[in-house]
Amino acid sequence: MNTTTTSPRAAAGRHPDSIVAWDRLEATIDRLADILDERLAGHDDQLVCSLQFPEAEALAEVLDAGRHTHTAARLMHRWALTEPDWDDDRAHEEILRSWLELDHQPQRPGVGR
Repeated sequence: MNTTTTSPRAAAGRHPDSIVAWDRLEATIDRLADILDERLAGHDDQLVCSLQFPEAEALAEVLDAGRHTHTAARLMHRWALTEPDWDDDRAHEEILRSWLELDHQPQRPGVGR
C-alpha cells in the first residue's frame, strides 16, 4: 500500500504528505483487522449480528483492500452464520459464497491474515 498520489493542484506535482497519509491509512486498517480478528476469535456474534449486509460487505472490502483477505472472509463467513436466510437472497448469495470459499482455503504464509 505504499502508493503515492498527486496533489489536487496539478502544478504542484507529488505531495509528500500523501505517502504519510497512506501509511496512516494502512496502519489504521491493520489495527481494524487486529480488532476484528480478536473479536472473531472470541466468537463475538453480537458485533456481527449488528451489521447489515451492505455494512459487512463494505467492511470486508476495506479489509481485503488492506491485504487482510482472510479476516474479511472470516467476517463474512460469521455474518452468513448469523443470518440463516442469507442464501434466499440471490443478490447476496454469489458474493457470500465467494467469501465462504476464501475462508475455507488454506492461508498462504505471508499473504493476508
